[in-house]
Amino acid sequence: MAPKTWLLVLLLLPVLLGAQSLNDDYMFPGDEAWEEPTYPVLTKPEFNLGGLLGNILVDNKWYSQLRLRPEVAIWKVGIGMDIDLLFDGEGKLRRKGWETWQDVAKKIFFLRFSDRRDSLYFKIGCIPDYTLGHGLIFDDYSNMLRYPEEKPIGGYLGANTNAYGFGFEVYTHDISKNEVVAGRASIKPLLGTRLPLLKNLTLGVNLGADRDPYGKYPDTDGDGYPDVYDKFPLDPDSWLDTDDDGVPDQIDIDLNGNSILDHPSLNPYVNEVFPNIGQLYPDYPFDTAVFPDSAACYPDPRPMWVYSVDYELPIVDNENFRLSNYGEYAVMKDYGSGLILPGLAARFLIFDVKLEFRSFTDRFLPAYFNHLYDEQRCQVIYTGIEGQEGRRYYSLRTKDEDLTGLESSLGWFGYLKGNIANFAQLKVAYQDKFNAEVAKGKSLWAKLSFMPEKFPKLREASLYYAQTDVDRLDLKNWKNTSAELNGLIVYGYNESYNLICKYREFYQDANGDGIIAGQDEIIESLSLGIEFQF
Repeated sequence: MAPKTWLLVLLLLPVLLGAQSLNDDYMFPGDEAWEEPTYPVLTKPEFNLGGLLGNILVDNKWYSQLRLRPEVAIWKVGIGMDIDLLFDGEGKLRRKGWETWQDVAKKIFFLRFSDRRDSLYFKIGCIPDYTLGHGLIFDDYSNMLRYPEEKPIGGYLGANTNAYGFGFEVYTHDISKNEVVAGRASIKPLLGTRLPLLKNLTLGVNLGADRDPYGKYPDTDGDGYPDVYDKFPLDPDSWLDTDDDGVPDQIDIDLNGNSILDHPSLNPYVNEVFPNIGQLYPDYPFDTAVFPDSAACYPDPRPMWVYSVDYELPIVDNENFRLSNYGEYAVMKDYGSGLILPGLAARFLIFDVKLEFRSFTDRFLPAYFNHLYDEQRCQVIYTGIEGQEGRRYYSLRTKDEDLTGLESSLGWFGYLKGNIANFAQLKVAYQDKFNAEVAKGKSLWAKLSFMPEKFPKLREASLYYAQTDVDRLDLKNWKNTSAELNGLIVYGYNESYNLICKYREFYQDANGDGIIAGQDEIIESLSLGIEFQF
């Protein structure tokens, strides 16, 4: 049975349904309005040790995993480590992730001081969710998309003052690269007045940027070809190998690997090895169907800059009912602009609700920096060349290229979280843009979580699926480059140990045919094991 099917079956078995786990969570669009984390001020140290023992699928290979997550907190300071040891079938430690001092530094899962409501705060490490303003620029952006295979050290630093509520915050996805960055400043200009409601008005300005989308793919040898399609990433003089025989194309006399000598007019290197062979042996059965691969060099960096201004006005704010009005206006440099107005957020009874009216000009995409951005910011495209069977052309495509064909539109965004008869919790968010020729305007997020108290042994069980910024929601063909699937089961063995199963997949259309198929287009991970917490 396929892992996805097995996971879905487990989700439907009450015997396995029965608290937060160590697994990397994801934010849900709309959650940021209510779920800012706060931390207590501790007078003595608190120690916590968690971990996971089991198996994990990494780079399409199974490993035995021992993962330790010690955490220490004192006063307003907290530090968490993530020590991940992977062993292959022969019991050998997977060296990737332990080769440099930077790798060792990435074992720090987070280092934090206070929380985002305090006068001074910061966090360094893995940040699974980051939202700026009301989400028109950054909405649920994560620097953990390929965690634990990739562990960037991101961070944010901010302050809140008593001077008219002035505050600021700066963010980076990776302090060693500083490519995806953000900043915000906010103020309550009427805080010192006695004006009802208006004294709580908050105004903010925001900046988000990707300084180099191509930076997703490193170029280790500096030859101008990214490692992702450089067949010799440590050799600056070689990059292509059409037949994958380990011999660079520029010194290969049989480029397509069919054991037939290439015609010298098609492969000049043949003349270097056998001078004038074409004239000396004109009747020799040379290979005349030689179509070597080709590849595009790194283009010049093309930064993406997005700016916005926003406001929020609390109308009612008490224990039983909360209602606020908000709006945001954003501009994508060299592209278009977007507006949220009005926006309403409410919490009452068992519901959390948000509703926004949105208006966009040509070439504008809301939440450009979203949960999947680290995958979408740049993609490798390899395409065949007509009339040259087997030949591949490698190039890079950035997300901003999708903006060119976007037409102006109007639309709605809605969010609802509700408790279903104390049995399960359902979150659904939907975005729709409408215009005669609108494309990439629809998004759907859905998450179903079962209530632990209804199942004595359940610690956590959830299923999450999303399609973001598509021209139409296609749930029949639900795999696409804008989709993501997550599933999680945590079953309590006793107070200290849990049995855990986690599955995740997202997608890339490497050959540009519009169909997701094959291991190179489905990026998946599966974790099975025992989680412990002391």
